[in-house]
Amino acid sequence: HLEHQGLDNIAASESRHMESVKTLLDRYGVDDPVAADAGIGDFTDLEIRTLYTQLVALGSQSRTEALKVGVTIEEKDIADLEESLAATEHADITQVLENLLSASENHLAAFSRLLTR
Repeated sequence: HLEHQGLDNIAASESRHMESVKTLLDRYGVDDPVAADAGIGDFTDLEIRTLYTQLVALGSQSRTEALKVGVTIEEKDIADLEESLAATEHADITQVLENLLSASENHLAAFSRLLTR
């Protein structure tokens, strides 16, 4: 099924992105904000934890709502990445952020296409 394959590709892409960011965290000696023993949705930041809970509740309502949640997440990611790009001068960080931005733009387009079906 094409839709399922597309969503699997997005999930695999997100996993690779987390590895890229982890490499930068290690390189710059920054603590990983994702605890090794943290469960799904277990965020230390209250704002992110609240947003996660709200989006899971919305996305659980229907396929359409789940796709809308995907759009919301990618739009937030894009805004955060653009802000981070403006704040860094490190070439390696810029490269990773630009890759993440490009992927988020592709994911946003994929979720938007699925919503119109």
